[in-house]
Amino acid sequence: MHRSPHYADEPPPSYDSLYGKIKKAKVESDSNVGFFKTVVGLLFASVGCTICLIIILAIPVASIVIGALYLNKCPIQRYIPIYLIVSGAVGIVYNVFGILRKLASKRNEEGETEERPGVFTSICNCVFGCFLLAWFIAGNVWIYNIYNDWSSDPANPDKYCHPTCYLFAFWTTTLVYIFIGATIVLGCCTACIAACCSCIFKSSS
Repeated sequence: MHRSPHYADEPPPSYDSLYGKIKKAKVESDSNVGFFKTVVGLLFASVGCTICLIIILAIPVASIVIGALYLNKCPIQRYIPIYLIVSGAVGIVYNVFGILRKLASKRNEEGETEERPGVFTSICNCVFGCFLLAWFIAGNVWIYNIYNDWSSDPANPDKYCHPTCYLFAFWTTTLVYIFIGATIVLGCCTACIAACCSCIFKSSS
């Protein structure tokens, strides 16, 4: 079959894309079963990345919405709704700049663009990251200082904070520490397993 010059001039698909990875798996697979397993793994990895991206963006959006809805409904610590709004807004911008930085780095490696956009996005990521860290520390002070004093009863206005607002702020902040702890534990377990495997291989050789 004769191919038109338009298709002849098109570059081959990049192996960094999902299509390129599937095509590469087809070439390298010894059987249809192996090819099917590889494709399923690639699809699950792609879906997992999409789910993670949705979660990363959903939490800041939820923070903005909840902070705005209950802006004047936390008199015991009026900065908690403001903390949610600001952290959500800056978190979205930070994540977007992170995606742009990765795209710029990829284009720089392919020689499609100059290096300045990557440097600019890196600087913005650094600034937003430092601000988020300082803002997170301030949020910890506002949230945990009133843990034993806050009330969900509007009849007690001096200690009242709407439960949706306070509990959302409390658990999203606490989940950060849970995630950090789980990451440390997982890293230590991985290092121990790697060290044990290395010792086994050395003793058997």
